[in-house]
Amino acid sequence: MALALCLAALPLHAQDTCGPEDPPPVPLCSVGGMIEAVNPEHTLDVFGNLNPDAFSGGANADLMPGQASLTLSGGISAGGAACARHVAAKRIGGTRGVPGLDQGAVDFIEEMSGEDINVPQASGGTRRAVFDIFSPNLISYQGGGLGQPLGYRHGGVGGWPRNSGAHLTIALTDAGPGDLRAGQSYEARAVGSDGDGDPADIFTAWTGQIRPRPYSPPNDEEQRREQELEKRTCHALREAFLETLDQSAVPLDATVGRQARDMDCDMDGVGQAGTRTQAAGGTLSGMVHIERITDSKVIGRFDLSGTARIERERRTWSPRGPGRVDIDSDDGDEALRVTGRFAAPNMRNMGFAHPGLEVAQAPSDGAASTAELRLIAHRPARDEKNLPWDDPGIRLTFDRPLDPASVTPAAIKLEFGLANGQGGTVMAPIKTRPRLAGSDTVVVTPQDPMRDGVRYRVTVRAGPSGIRGAEGEQMAVDQAWGFETMVDLDDNEFMNTGLASHLDWREGVESDTIQVATNAPLVRGKPAAIRIYPKWRPDPQIAPGWQVTEFRAHVRARPAFDPEAPLLVPERRDLRLRRPDMFTDEERRKGENSVTLFGWTPEYEEIAALRAEIEPVRDCEESPRVFSGVESLDWDPLDRDLSLGYVFAEVGPWADGVPPGRRQEGAQAAQSAETFIEQLFPVGEARIEPGPAVPFSPDFAEDLAATIREIAMAESLAGTLDDSVPEDWLDSLDAYDGNSMSLLRAAKGALSGIGLADPLYRRGDIRRTILRHAHDALNAAGAYGDFDAVVVFMPYDWLQLLGVANWDIGPRFMWPDVDQPITFTRPVIGMSLTGPDSGKPGIPSLGTITHEVGHVFGLEHRPAVATAAERSRVCDALEGTLMDGIEGLRIAPSGGRGAVKSSEDGNAEKKGELLSLMFPCARGAKPSLFIMQDHYAKLLENLRPGAFQVPLRGAP
Repeated sequence: MALALCLAALPLHAQDTCGPEDPPPVPLCSVGGMIEAVNPEHTLDVFGNLNPDAFSGGANADLMPGQASLTLSGGISAGGAACARHVAAKRIGGTRGVPGLDQGAVDFIEEMSGEDINVPQASGGTRRAVFDIFSPNLISYQGGGLGQPLGYRHGGVGGWPRNSGAHLTIALTDAGPGDLRAGQSYEARAVGSDGDGDPADIFTAWTGQIRPRPYSPPNDEEQRREQELEKRTCHALREAFLETLDQSAVPLDATVGRQARDMDCDMDGVGQAGTRTQAAGGTLSGMVHIERITDSKVIGRFDLSGTARIERERRTWSPRGPGRVDIDSDDGDEALRVTGRFAAPNMRNMGFAHPGLEVAQAPSDGAASTAELRLIAHRPARDEKNLPWDDPGIRLTFDRPLDPASVTPAAIKLEFGLANGQGGTVMAPIKTRPRLAGSDTVVVTPQDPMRDGVRYRVTVRAGPSGIRGAEGEQMAVDQAWGFETMVDLDDNEFMNTGLASHLDWREGVESDTIQVATNAPLVRGKPAAIRIYPKWRPDPQIAPGWQVTEFRAHVRARPAFDPEAPLLVPERRDLRLRRPDMFTDEERRKGENSVTLFGWTPEYEEIAALRAEIEPVRDCEESPRVFSGVESLDWDPLDRDLSLGYVFAEVGPWADGVPPGRRQEGAQAAQSAETFIEQLFPVGEARIEPGPAVPFSPDFAEDLAATIREIAMAESLAGTLDDSVPEDWLDSLDAYDGNSMSLLRAAKGALSGIGLADPLYRRGDIRRTILRHAHDALNAAGAYGDFDAVVVFMPYDWLQLLGVANWDIGPRFMWPDVDQPITFTRPVIGMSLTGPDSGKPGIPSLGTITHEVGHVFGLEHRPAVATAAERSRVCDALEGTLMDGIEGLRIAPSGGRGAVKSSEDGNAEKKGELLSLMFPCARGAKPSLFIMQDHYAKLLENLRPGAFQVPLRGAP
């Protein structure tokens, strides 16, 4: 293996740039070019050779491969530009010695060291010439083989299918390097990378998605220990490898060691869904024809055929767990033909080579130097994207005048990959009409219709049958590259893969303008976000590796019917847009399946409709098309702010003053609730301001005692008391001194052993008593003012004596029963402050205040529950799930960002859980909660002035 590489200064070879000062792209067969095909996250690079700069300026530039072309047909249909390693030889018999080390090298070492050395040299036996041809990739060049399929990740380097690689080692059966002669043909066969045996993998490709695969839950303790040992071992090896890299004297960049750097040792690996195709082993034989031999290269062509084992897999995500796939595979021996051309380096007769081979040199044919025709520029550029499908503008420029007779359709091939219905690919040609446009330039016009969203390959043939110079000059190897036509987002064909149910299931451009809930009318003065969806479907007629699954574009939004109007928000430029079915569940959860524009705060009926525009980006010129979709906007005239107050109930442990810590907690809870209300309600601003001190009336404790006494009496009369309860137990309720804490402690002690039909905290009359006194105290203190409602903070340890479990006593008793008089004329919300020693979450982190404000404006629990037992059962069943009926965005107060809240796609702020704001167990943290779409619509009605007056009506 060549352990020292450098970035060779190879010629441009058929790649235009946008301007005279732009740097040319790296040659395909340089380190920088070959790395473009590699997926560093799945390629172990021990030596640092994945770094293009690691060995620049070194002395081994002549070890870099030359150019070639390679085409596979039959069981596999693929091809493109390729690289050819230096001419090599396989020694049969004789002494192996050190590969590539001859007597001249030994003499040089002895002279430099001043010592005699005894190095075994390869000698004797016979040698067979070996040519190594591979698609441009550093894996083949470093290792002599293709490696793992996921080691490749590219958009179609050199005209090859996406994420593919090919490798062919050819050995002449009866000729060594010294036997080669120009104009002669030699029998040959495909061999392994060591120059012998049968070939290993010839071709590999994959399409689809890669996701991490967590460990499965262990079945027993032994399996758990095995998994933990694997994780610890992985972490140790990873750290050791990275430490070695950090100590390396070789300059390293971000690509080096990526497999180890990005490795998640707490995962069981990765899964890949989509397709995989491999041509493994086989028997291929045929001929190699040598056209020219110079002091620097051997130029020839090859044509081998036979059979190879073709393996095809269709891989789908499995319900067995995340990252796991179910595989439907078929394999068998199929006919395969491999053809191509090569210009293998022929500069030295010693040096390093892959194990089993020796670097060799073929004798020059001695003919006078012949000029070589070169393709110096072309359009489309290599891997250019977003070309018009009706006129891609194919133009070829050579370094000298051309022979007009050679400019024929047979000399230039334009093709793409069709699906063969069995998981494979059939290359389909496009008829073309080439013509000279000047003495050295050819313009190629497609004669068949081209398709949108497809990758095409252009091959300019070399040799006698290809384009020739006016004096008969020929190119040494075929020139091949790929380009992509833009996706036609004006199509409107049916599709649903990858689309949420609220979207229009057709191709095109669609937008959702959202303030809180998706598809809800907009109100003035509230930040909005515009989610834009580019929608196109997989084409079943096109092979997966030849379909465009992503492209770069500028995305913007403007008023629909005024093309001169300024944009609503700054456009987002150079975004990578992906086909909807290509997003993972995690990406959908985070909202990455759309482009979201933030920063627009609309005025009422500012515009009637919005136009979302997608402009595909081209590297060297403006896009000829802008795709768009129009969204009609609905408006609601609601123009509402909310004003709430908060006070502290001076009861129980706060009777002599509220502790500073609890005052701070209350202020934090109010401030946090302001933001949460603004994010979930159709209001412009929510203010929760402190009110005056609220001392409860002197008869509060007596009223509360009377209420508890009534409960106890009812239990006694109902015969629910245990026989062991003393007859005088009711007298213990009189053992209080007017202080509510003493009362509650006495009541709790007296009732602790009694089998009550219903625990105290479920008793509506106790809660009603507390809230009535709070309501009356607020009125007496003038605390209501102009507030829409008032929050009364109470001591948690006081309420806890009643067994209150949910930390709030809610406004549900503002709606009187049918036979009860109206007690509450203004909304009041009772809320306990848990404090740091309660063992409960702090109120500022919860959505309880916003939940209770929802009740104030008529929102019912969702799901509704009738009994405490049902509440407990429903809450336990739904916690940790995604509830139905939620679709929207929680937009930051600044309006500059937001988090997806979707029953279908998930919760961007908390994975796996999304509950209704009105979830009956009001213990959810804000990231887990969001308002349901029908509740948001209800608020649009109930928040209108006069629409929801006190006394409050309806059911809680």
